[in-house]
Amino acid sequence: MSQLKSSSLAALLIFLLAVFTTAAAAAGTECQNDVEVLKTTCYKFVEKDGPKLQPSPDCCTSMKGVNVPCVCTYLGSPGVRGNISMDKVFYVTKQCGIAIPGNCGGSKV
Repeated sequence: MSQLKSSSLAALLIFLLAVFTTAAAAAGTECQNDVEVLKTTCYKFVEKDGPKLQPSPDCCTSMKGVNVPCVCTYLGSPGVRGNISMDKVFYVTKQCGIAIPGNCGGSKV
């Protein structure tokens, strides 16, 4: 069972790395480091599947240092929108005290 979990997790991480690498390249180098940090610290709080979770302090700290307009453009990239929940993005940013535009990622909130 543990080995199955490990191989499933490894496959998921490889898939996510491919998706995020492609989308990060589309976002350009302007906020690529921001995207990488958020991917590491916040993805589990905004992924499409799974429950809505209170973000971790590390996630909130990471969010406070990002280029919001650039990251919002990244969130609207093909391949990213299918893997994240914009509802969760807005929830997490609100919980962390981060203001983002209502159209972040192409959303109409």
